[in-house]
Amino acid sequence: MNSTTLLRWAGIALGAVLALYSIFHFFPYFADGTVLGAILLLEVIVVFLCKYDEWFYLLMLIAFAWAGMNLPLQSAWMIARWAVLFAGTLVGFIIWTKAPRAPFGSLHLIAFFCVCAAFISATVSPLTRTASLKALSLLLLFLYCASGGRLAVLRREDRFFHGLLLGCEITTYLTVLCYFGLGAAIWGNPNSLGVAMSVGVFPVLFWGWLISEGPMLKVRRLVSLLLCAYLILFSGERAGMVAAVAATLTLCLCLHRYKLLVQVTALALLLIAVAGVFAPDALNQRLGGLVDEVLYKGHKKEGVLDSRRTPWEESIASIKAHPVFGSGYGTSPTGEDYGVYVGAFVSSEMSSREHGNSYMTIAEWVGLLGVLPFVGLLTVTVVNVWKTCARMHRTLDPRHYSIPLAMVILAGLVHACFEDWLFAAGYYACVYFWIFAFLLADLVPEAVVAPVPGVVSWPSRTAPARFGAAVPGR
Repeated sequence: MNSTTLLRWAGIALGAVLALYSIFHFFPYFADGTVLGAILLLEVIVVFLCKYDEWFYLLMLIAFAWAGMNLPLQSAWMIARWAVLFAGTLVGFIIWTKAPRAPFGSLHLIAFFCVCAAFISATVSPLTRTASLKALSLLLLFLYCASGGRLAVLRREDRFFHGLLLGCEITTYLTVLCYFGLGAAIWGNPNSLGVAMSVGVFPVLFWGWLISEGPMLKVRRLVSLLLCAYLILFSGERAGMVAAVAATLTLCLCLHRYKLLVQVTALALLLIAVAGVFAPDALNQRLGGLVDEVLYKGHKKEGVLDSRRTPWEESIASIKAHPVFGSGYGTSPTGEDYGVYVGAFVSSEMSSREHGNSYMTIAEWVGLLGVLPFVGLLTVTVVNVWKTCARMHRTLDPRHYSIPLAMVILAGLVHACFEDWLFAAGYYACVYFWIFAFLLADLVPEAVVAPVPGVVSWPSRTAPARFGAAVPGR
């Protein structure tokens, strides 16, 4: 037995002794549920890190969605999601810098300036620590989107988008089962159901239905699409309905599917007419109640946007009061005394309120000077959506990976006009949206007009073999 073997066995023995000592010394702590939960979370994170490219994106979505849903252990995931985000960002950034699959671009530079503006606004906030932590969460989110989020897709697009479509179908069926079978509102309030279905699920399902080949697959995806549309209507959220309509109109008009638009409209009118023939009184009552609930939210005399008028007026007043650097990223003045709350680690009613518009929200948080990089970030994102729509309009081909990304982003931008989640880094819709926005910057097609009249090619920014059209029927 040589010296190396002896040292190896000595190391194993020493490790075993230390392990036994730790077990007996810290044994009382293992009776604490919080400690056991932290250990379990660490084990889950390690397991998903072992297959980072394939699995960690799923863990990110589960962690943030669970924290915002009415499910058991929701409060635990409110804290655990940040551990997941930190681990995913750290490991993803390390992997990306060692073997980058695509360079950082203008979108990533502008996102860095947005984070800088968020930290600067935090220094002028009466809740400096809270605002700084929220700015840190934005930094972690953007770093993950620029590294770990891209690792989940680039060079494995087929598997990712196939899994995305399947995940959207499963989400729709589970939501229908919970709401109508079990009577459990798992998404919380109706607005959360609306944003989840209209921004996160509907555009992807509609795209998946368009590229489906084979009658069985097309029927299956059509059923899930119709169920998703009904869930949006069931939520009664106007922003979700407008977002879904915007995505539908954009896809149909860009692909010249005018007949499909007519068919959808005719089918809706036919169903209404049939219902009116058999039960006209009930139909009138339901339509009247639906109009009052959806358009006016029970305030018909005050107007369609009465529920948004007060938050918008408060946001405008706050912007006027803090025009340069804002009230602090993630914090909004509510007229309360902040003195005893300075240094708080979490949001409270003293530091947050409803705004009713994501764009007013970010202007209030970082001020008119700090909002400039955020405007640049949104502008680049809109340009990428425009390029994707231009490709669809000229090629009439829906089989490109940039299309579902662009439709989710379009629906999100429209929805954000009426809700203030777009820059709330702890909200699952925000995480979902910005991962897709950063991915679209890699997959967006660019027009190259060929010398032959009427012939247009649309390569990606990288090799076509890597970012080709989606395979129908998968």
